[in-house]
Amino acid sequence: MIKSKNYVLLRDIVTVYHPDFSTNEELKKIALKDPDYFNVERLVEVSLAHIGGYKFVDEFGYDFDDFTDSKTTSVQPSGKCMDIGSVECKIGSLRVTIYNPFKHAVDYMFIPKSDVPTLKVFNYGKNSQKERIRTTWNEKNDSYNCLEQYRLSSFIEMATTMD
Repeated sequence: MIKSKNYVLLRDIVTVYHPDFSTNEELKKIALKDPDYFNVERLVEVSLAHIGGYKFVDEFGYDFDDFTDSKTTSVQPSGKCMDIGSVECKIGSLRVTIYNPFKHAVDYMFIPKSDVPTLKVFNYGKNSQKERIRTTWNEKNDSYNCLEQYRLSSFIEMATTMD
């Protein structure tokens, strides 16, 4: 089986931490058989709220009642770049889930609210009103370069970290 982003997020996060998937073997089996059948990013958000002890609210500028936001991104195969997109309206800290196709694994970051404004850059072209946070991944060092200081060791640590 090809290990897609959705498959790895379901395997490593949703089937382990989501309150419905983690206790239901049949649901786990269905999810891993057809990962694209599900809104995986939403399931990651619900898993974060469940483990972190806050509520998923999906409001403008934040996803959780602690005013943090969940962002899911990927390291791009060409250039090993990573963008955390659409951060222009975020009002709190970012809980970042990163799919790394080179490792077929997930990495985690928590970027505090105070650091988000200094990390943002504007897009260009037709999306010039949008902002994102950019970095590259260094395969030799397994490092996210300028964002490495925000990396955490686990999903649980990301879910429970507070400002």
